[in-house]
Amino acid sequence: MSITAFMLLAMTSLFAVIDPLGGIPFFSGLTKDMDRSRKRRTLIKAILTAFGVLSLFTLFGHQLLAMFGITLDAFRIAGGIVFFGIGLDMLQSRPRRWRTGINRAVADDAVLHAGGEAEDDPAITPIGIPILAGPGSITTVMVLTPQAPTAVGSLLVLAAVAAILILSGGLLMGADALLAKLGHTGLRIIEKLMGLLLTVIAVQLVIDGASPVLQRLGA
Repeated sequence: MSITAFMLLAMTSLFAVIDPLGGIPFFSGLTKDMDRSRKRRTLIKAILTAFGVLSLFTLFGHQLLAMFGITLDAFRIAGGIVFFGIGLDMLQSRPRRWRTGINRAVADDAVLHAGGEAEDDPAITPIGIPILAGPGSITTVMVLTPQAPTAVGSLLVLAAVAAILILSGGLLMGADALLAKLGHTGLRIIEKLMGLLLTVIAVQLVIDGASPVLQRLGA
């Protein structure tokens, strides 16, 4: 695989998993009482938080796997299964199972507003984690890194992460305008296309992970 092809795979995978368009309603709701300047500061903090978390798993995730004796092939298969579930959720417009905690965070935010208490900054949680850096995106960077066509695959993955987070930030900053232009129907259509792409990537990951295992069993 060429570097260009790998970067295209990395960026499309990350965009599909992070799904910033799907996060627009959450971001819009969580920042509805903020002026534009505060929204921008909140979003920058969330992006930096997400980049820090994803960088950590990109650079040291495989040492963690080795510590627990988990092979890369096993992780590819597990990642493929996770992606397939995410893709199916997107195709069927079901609640996102990989965004555990978001509904609770939104509910807590509503309670704080109703009670008139000082509200927490949503930049770290839930916008940074898990909307931008959740289980799906963490799995993605750990699966992608060893598949890079060069010895510095982690740097390529980090470049893809940075690019997608910046793109996600732009989309989220224009959340209200995008909602007005695309509407919920338009967002659903894009979500389903991303879900289809993700299920295809998931099947390929399972094939890549299972092939060496089957070869060893047949040897």
